Amino acid sequence: MGRSVASLPDEYVDQLSAEADELGLSRSKYVRQRLEAGRLLFQSSDKLSTETLNDLIRQDGSSAVDNELENPDSDITEKLLANLPTDESQALEQDELQKAVFGTKEEQLEAIETALRELNERGQVEPAFDGGYVKTNE
Repeated sequence: MGRSVASLPDEYVDQLSAEADELGLSRSKYVRQRLEAGRLLFQSSDKLSTETLNDLIRQDGSSAVDNELENPDSDITEKLLANLPTDESQALEQDELQKAVFGTKEEQLEAIETALRELNERGQVEPAFDGGYVKTNE
């Protein structure tokens, strides 16, 4: 018998049990699988390894995930590494890397618009009188 490593709130254990039941797994097997998946994807760090995730997805025959899964605090170096292929025949040019890391100009503008709308709804920014946006004092 294994050792216990954590204590969880009852409602969380109930949720895990329900999810395990839906898959026909015991709760302990379900939790072990999810824990191992998390360990693999985060590779014992606090950042999601999109490279590992993309490798797993490619093995499954699916298309790669987009950059939305990366942690918001990931720096450009990690984003570059996550998007660079290991096969030299699939090497990316700088303009291709720019698009892979930052998206198209339209995607960038859409992301900024969405973020500004959300910040405005939260009261953290507001439109300026002469155009543009400013932070609120709240």
